[in-house]
Amino acid sequence: MRIDSLFPNAKKTGRILVLGELLLDFVPADIQMRLSDPGTIIKTVSGSAGIYACAAAAFGADVGFIGRVGPDPFSRLALSTIERLGVNTGNVVHADEGKLGLAFVEYEPGRRNYAYYRENSVGSRFGPDDLREEAFKDARVLHLPGMLLELNETMRAACFRAVELAKKYNVLVSFDPNIRQELQSSPAARERMMTMLSMADMIEPTIEEGRILTGCRTSGEVLRALHAAGPKLVVLTQDKDGATLSCSGEVLCARGIDVPVVDPTGAGDTFAAALACCLKEGMEADEAVRFCNCAGTLVCTKRGAIGMAIPTREEVEKLMSSGVCRLDRYRLDEME
Repeated sequence: MRIDSLFPNAKKTGRILVLGELLLDFVPADIQMRLSDPGTIIKTVSGSAGIYACAAAAFGADVGFIGRVGPDPFSRLALSTIERLGVNTGNVVHADEGKLGLAFVEYEPGRRNYAYYRENSVGSRFGPDDLREEAFKDARVLHLPGMLLELNETMRAACFRAVELAKKYNVLVSFDPNIRQELQSSPAARERMMTMLSMADMIEPTIEEGRILTGCRTSGEVLRALHAAGPKLVVLTQDKDGATLSCSGEVLCARGIDVPVVDPTGAGDTFAAALACCLKEGMEADEAVRFCNCAGTLVCTKRGAIGMAIPTREEVEKLMSSGVCRLDRYRLDEME
């Protein structure tokens, strides 16, 4: 089935809007380097929403970023970078003061450690009054990452106001829970996350995030619980084990693709962006999950994020055509 058929009353055309905060990542040129070590650092524009926006643009979508930047040089770098990569920034607020948030990363076997310098960053001060209602009138999809809900009350209010405007103008809502550690020990944070999830049309959690949100363990239990919360289209990403797409009682499992993993930064955001593009193009569910799985996989083969690791559409389609992404089909009611 075509995944756009899940939403018969939704708009057939329109821009993908992405709400979020741009960041600048500082990535070691030498993967063995630690944050406490001297050495060469690579600057790369990042932020979950920024990666999503640039990935969607790379796959051919009309994309607009909604956020806030300052007069500092890092803000100028971030904004010019996403513009160069095809993202519309007409709804970005230019503040008279404030600085872009920064993130420094080090690589350890099996994981990445981040040191954030983003407290009171200009992007995190985006509020509901910064939203321009006009932007939603011609949009088809609104996407937002869940970590925005825990930045501060101002950004949280902006997220819920954005979804309110999306509903007003019949814009589909895409939501990536993007869970941070604090959610696991905060009932209030979990409640906010579930409220947003219940308002979404399509969600893209990892399997572990699905378990945290639902309290279930098996994939079948997690999928049924997430659908029961509201979303019609649920995708679970599973790192090296591929991804699972669930809709209308059918479950498609794309097996993992064996590639050398260099850096998984941005893989989930790119996967989610690919899903929105598949929706806009009216892809069949099996083609969509294969496209998304290949897109997310290719990101892992390079370090960095925006301008460094996001694949082109041609690269994704080439990997798809190689036949390495295999599918298994199940009925949701029959899954354990």
